[in-house]
Amino acid sequence: MNMKAQLGFTLIELLVALAIVTIVLTAGVPSFVSLVRNNDSATEVNGLRSALNLARSEAVSRGVEVMIVPASAGDWTSGWLVGVDLDDDNNFPDAGEPVFRSFPAVDALTFTGAPAWLEYKPTGEVNALASFTMTPKFCDNDHNRQRVLSVAMAGYVDLTQQSCP
Repeated sequence: MNMKAQLGFTLIELLVALAIVTIVLTAGVPSFVSLVRNNDSATEVNGLRSALNLARSEAVSRGVEVMIVPASAGDWTSGWLVGVDLDDDNNFPDAGEPVFRSFPAVDALTFTGAPAWLEYKPTGEVNALASFTMTPKFCDNDHNRQRVLSVAMAGYVDLTQQSCP
């Protein structure tokens, strides 16, 4: 018997390999998309939490009242600014008022029930209780849930997750 060495794949081997790849991709791609969406939402929520902590820290260290306001009046999705309202007219930022940091617009979240602005006192307390309810654009309750940042009168920030509306 003359046995020749086999070169390449048989059709059956190729079909089995394609079936395995298809099964792995079918199971993995939706989970990966959910992971990316959840990560985007968490990143944007953490940006707001970071801004609140920055405002509190600057108020205490500088001994002045520090504001956090939406970059565009009343629209937190446009981003937010942290700085000092020098003339105390609750209209920040005016010309010449220092902005410590500006945060970029968000696109993975929508805001409901957010305050018009928030001010930290030199003691680290806030001017009023505040709550930011943020709903991801792709809210599914399994991987990506609604988040609520609550600011206590003492200035502390607490993050909770809730079911999607």
